[in-house]
Amino acid sequence: MKIGFHLPISKGFDNTLKEAVRLGCEVVQIFVKNPRSWRKKRWSEHELEKFAVLKSALQVYAHLSYLPNIARADEDPRHLDGFLHEVSLTTELGIESLVIHCGSHPDQEKGVEVAARTIDRVLEGHDISILLENAAGQGNTLGRDIPSLGRIYRAVRQKDRVYLCLDTAHIYQSGYDIRQGKTWVRIVREIDDHFDGRVLFFHLNDSKTPLGSNADRHWHIGQGRIGLRAFRLLFGIQKFAHLAGVMETPKVGNMDDENMRIMRSLSSPLVPGSLS
Repeated sequence: MKIGFHLPISKGFDNTLKEAVRLGCEVVQIFVKNPRSWRKKRWSEHELEKFAVLKSALQVYAHLSYLPNIARADEDPRHLDGFLHEVSLTTELGIESLVIHCGSHPDQEKGVEVAARTIDRVLEGHDISILLENAAGQGNTLGRDIPSLGRIYRAVRQKDRVYLCLDTAHIYQSGYDIRQGKTWVRIVREIDDHFDGRVLFFHLNDSKTPLGSNADRHWHIGQGRIGLRAFRLLFGIQKFAHLAGVMETPKVGNMDDENMRIMRSLSSPLVPGSLS
């Protein structure tokens, strides 16, 4: 599996590339705009040129910002407009895949319907793949497990451009004990049954909160409640070997270096996983 980090772009794409190379990333994930603001932006020619250098060196994925709630896009035009704006920014860079959270809604049935319709609306005018990320299960969020996230996938008409992005912290927080080999067997089966086997990307995070807590707190690899065995098991699954994953661990001191060192050691062929 190709491994990297979610990295900031606030200091420019050239600095993002330098940091990615320093850390030994093979893949990076970015926000294309301030994730906590509705304010729109435009790329300059200089930024587009700098990003082309980054993209020529690394595999790049984008992540939708925090504010658009695609499950309520029919209630507030900002949600669809914000989603469309970020998709446009992503495609202008030539990034082919955008990871999204599927939002929240007190009526789960309606939320699934609106989310799927919103995804179809976005896909109609843009050449991009949408990756649905599983949620930790807090509140009224959609997609707290693979079957429920798969309901959105099934409701989208343009399924050929929709995939699963599996977050290890979220799936643990939602109740899957990925420290056990039998749980990974279940996960593979559920991906096949509910996503037609269409998993494309991983968020490789430990969890600061307990199994089934529904509390979304990422933590450093091997220092959280998940521990190292789950990642050994994941890296031992041949179905996922050709895919990519990024860490979204807290940016504290030199912990990116330490997290990468640990992840590299776990993904080494000398450290096989076993689903027993």
